Amino acid sequence: MPLGVSAALDASGALDVGETIGSLTVAGTPDEAALSAWREVARECAGYGCRLTCRDDLGDAHDLRTADLSELAGEPLRVTLEIEQSAHTIRVATSQGLRRALSAVDASPNVSEIRLLGLGVPIPTLGVNIVPWQPSDGDAVPRSASPFPSPRRFARTIAGDSRAPAEIGSWLLNGEGDREDQPYLVWRAFAADAIRRSLVSEIYDVDSTTRIVLAGSPTRRLDLGDGDETVASFAGLQEAARWLFVEGRDVELRHTLLAGELAREWRDEQPLAAGLPGRLHVALESAGLAYRAHVQQSSRETIKSLSDLRKTLAEEIGKVTQQTRDLSSGLWRDVAVAIVTVAFRLSMDATKTTATPVYSIVLLLVATYIAVSQTVTVKSSRAFLKVAADARAQWRHKGYAYLSDAEFDALAGKPLTDARVIYDRVERSANWIAGLVASGLVVFAAWEAGVLTAAWRALSAFPCG
Repeated sequence: MPLGVSAALDASGALDVGETIGSLTVAGTPDEAALSAWREVARECAGYGCRLTCRDDLGDAHDLRTADLSELAGEPLRVTLEIEQSAHTIRVATSQGLRRALSAVDASPNVSEIRLLGLGVPIPTLGVNIVPWQPSDGDAVPRSASPFPSPRRFARTIAGDSRAPAEIGSWLLNGEGDREDQPYLVWRAFAADAIRRSLVSEIYDVDSTTRIVLAGSPTRRLDLGDGDETVASFAGLQEAARWLFVEGRDVELRHTLLAGELAREWRDEQPLAAGLPGRLHVALESAGLAYRAHVQQSSRETIKSLSDLRKTLAEEIGKVTQQTRDLSSGLWRDVAVAIVTVAFRLSMDATKTTATPVYSIVLLLVATYIAVSQTVTVKSSRAFLKVAADARAQWRHKGYAYLSDAEFDALAGKPLTDARVIYDRVERSANWIAGLVASGLVVFAAWEAGVLTAAWRALSAFPCG
């Protein structure tokens, strides 16, 4: 930005100064001192990406860099400075330009800074910051997505163009706000109006007047009105907006409670802006008490729900434990049958019996019984555990949807997973043992039938080498 703009504006104090975003206009009959100041701006413009034009009342252009200023002095002129803008920054030179920039915040979601010429102390917010416009400064970084819910979700427009702000961060100070400089007062007026619109239930236009609705018992319909903020009243608006939109979840509930308390406090038709300073503090305290009572009630319900979850979890783990025990006990029962069969055969007096294939058949039948019994037990246990897992998935989403996945896993998922790991280990061990016992019985049956002896003799008949 040309360094001489501030001096040129000062020298043009008696002229009509107007500014829109991207264009600063000075109209009137400037004296030679004012024209000389604007000449310096014209000479600096090329290096700053700006463009300055000067036209008389006939529309003829004059190059201030080379024109005879004494001839132009006292003539009706219009000096226009076109200010280059960037993607994430709005640059303005006057308080009027600042008002235009603040009005465009909602329509410019990528803008993160408003740079004001001559601003002494920045105005930091939780959204778009207002900072000094320095010579040859670059573009700002893009504005990140607001972490706070949009007030338009709760303060709905039902007719007309009046509405709550699209985001609340740009109207909440990031720090202290007890200041009296002109740019801050301009921003404060915009912020106060934006917050007031965020507190109501509905907004609508009728006969060129903005009206609002406070839903409560009874519901109030009031004019929005214009405010004359003081430091104290603006601090109250900031406190209310932070409580509503910044301090955690349940924004819709807090908004409903505050709107209802404001409706209860209103006893006349006083406009919202005029009546808020005397009513907001009491309504905010009452809404806070109601919200804390709701949280305590919710906490009691949550504690009961978590107690039910622990009980259900204990039952689920008990079911997995019982399946593990059934698998283990069934295995040892089958092993006992195999041991009894083998022991009975070995205890018989071989001198009193004749070898028959009956014992081989008995051994094979016992081996088959063990294999089938183990297979049926494992498959039924797995089917039961799958049914239980499907049921858990249903009651997890229906009964405990308020818990995040991480919280539910910590409370229930991990214990159940650990129990299933233990079952899987026991199942693998049981399968190995059952397989070894069944295989041993098959080998014993082959020996009993003489198959192994015959095979050994057949192999011995082959000549070595």
